[in-house]
Amino acid sequence: MLHSLRAPQVVPGLLLMGALFALPAACAHQSDPVAVGPPLSAGEEAASDKLVKIAEVDPPRINADQRRRMLRMASGMKCPCEGVPGTLGECAEQRATCVRGPFAVRSLIRGILRADPDEKITARMLERFGPREPEVIKVDGVPCQGPESAPALMVIYSDFECPFCGMASRLVEEVRSAAGGKLRICFKHFPLSSIHKYAELAARAAAAAQLQGKFWPMHDRLFANAKSLSRDDLLDHADAVGLDKERFAVDLDGEAVKKRVDADAADAARLRISGTPTFFINGRRMTDPKNTPTFLDWIAEAIALRNHGQ
Repeated sequence: MLHSLRAPQVVPGLLLMGALFALPAACAHQSDPVAVGPPLSAGEEAASDKLVKIAEVDPPRINADQRRRMLRMASGMKCPCEGVPGTLGECAEQRATCVRGPFAVRSLIRGILRADPDEKITARMLERFGPREPEVIKVDGVPCQGPESAPALMVIYSDFECPFCGMASRLVEEVRSAAGGKLRICFKHFPLSSIHKYAELAARAAAAAQLQGKFWPMHDRLFANAKSLSRDDLLDHADAVGLDKERFAVDLDGEAVKKRVDADAADAARLRISGTPTFFINGRRMTDPKNTPTFLDWIAEAIALRNHGQ
């Protein structure tokens, strides 16, 4: 079963995005590929082997028909690296001049293995590898975890009452563990008050906990109790994570907390974010936040681009 990562909503002044991202079940069984068409020619075999090697994908996973489709699509796509001529198939092996090539081939192969239609694969790759500059996202005063010197920065726009955000928070913890010191994670509030009754109040509760140095314990507590977010519930949560309850109760309605949440929501509006959770890695909006390998692939690409001054 596929789970949507975006909740439908109406946000004034924003264009609603039509594409819904999915978080798949972690234990889905993948059967062995079975070739249907004729065997590959020697030339097709060599060319496909080269792309599979570049993408660092296990060769037995891709059957002859899938390899043929990979070659056809790679030869019809422009090179994803600015200033590098040719098609994806031609430039992917030029690692010195085309950092994004291997990542683009890997993305193409993943779409083929999922049996996505050509137009869906092409649209997703254009969104990820198209010629767009990364966004500038300020994280001053924002709760973060991970070393400040980490080469990859993930910024999450989230809502404590959104069920998909709760699911994603567990995934992000897996990613953080796997990425180690290479990743810094920052959290920004985007409460979807039009569809979530307690989202704004929960966001203020987390911001109030931040004032006492306990944002992340409260973050975990709120997601673990996403159906218990009334004011009385929040006071109980504050007690459970060891906050000064009297100060928390005052801060919950205070100006500093309101400014923190409002500033994050305004930033989300600037970036035309229309749903939660939304992820940016080194300023690039993730288009397919599906599982830990996908996140790690984006992180590796972000680090590679950074190392090449891009």
